[in-house]
Amino acid sequence: MKRLIISFFITLLLYIVLFFIIKIDLQRAIKLPPKKRFSISTLRLIKQPKPSKPIPSPSTITPPTHKKPSIHKKQKPQKHLPKAFPKKHQKLAKKRRNKKTKIAKKRAFHKVIKEKNSTKPIPVPLPSLNTLFAKKPPTNQTKPPPKEIQKLYKDEFSTFTKEQQKFIKNNLAKIAAITQKYLYLGGYPYIAVKTRQEGVNIVEFYLHPNGDITDLKLIKSSGYEALDTNSIETIKAAYKDYPLPQQTTKIRIYIHYTIIY
Repeated sequence: MKRLIISFFITLLLYIVLFFIIKIDLQRAIKLPPKKRFSISTLRLIKQPKPSKPIPSPSTITPPTHKKPSIHKKQKPQKHLPKAFPKKHQKLAKKRRNKKTKIAKKRAFHKVIKEKNSTKPIPVPLPSLNTLFAKKPPTNQTKPPPKEIQKLYKDEFSTFTKEQQKFIKNNLAKIAAITQKYLYLGGYPYIAVKTRQEGVNIVEFYLHPNGDITDLKLIKSSGYEALDTNSIETIKAAYKDYPLPQQTTKIRIYIHYTIIY
């Protein structure tokens, strides 16, 4: 029994302590606003409203006098502006006048042209039989070749046949591109890369309809033996892919050697 009584009192004390702790925490959390102190400086004096004007009696009110409306005559618009008018309006009036004069001149000009065109056409004499059946000069003149072909062939290009000239114009750039492609695939000469050799070769050969080439030679040397021999070897490997002509044609092409740094 004693133990039960002691345990009961201990639990009571614990609950009381917890109650006070919770109360203190609530007071801290909920802070009430501070009370304002009353001072004389906070007082404000309210002004009394001014007395409104006394309403006049009905005897003093005077009835309003109705005047007859004055009839004003409509003024006619002035054609010419006075001198004292602003400059802007004067400028606008001048522009309008100038436009009217221009339109009038154009109309007069078109009338004159219509009158001229309305006149009867002059009879044209019929051509004679000699003029009709006379031989006309050839109108389809051959166009000059491009600048690259002129540099390579010079006056020799005019001695070729039409088919040869046509083949050179259409396929010379293709042949040069194919040789340049094979040159890149074969690789730059090892000695030329070490010594930084660069230049341009001009190569000449005859291309046959069956795809063979003859008389392969250098016309212009690059100045380096390694580059010259490499250009001839590349043409020997690349001529199989060249387009075929209908007649044997002389072909001259540039071969460029440049080192990409």
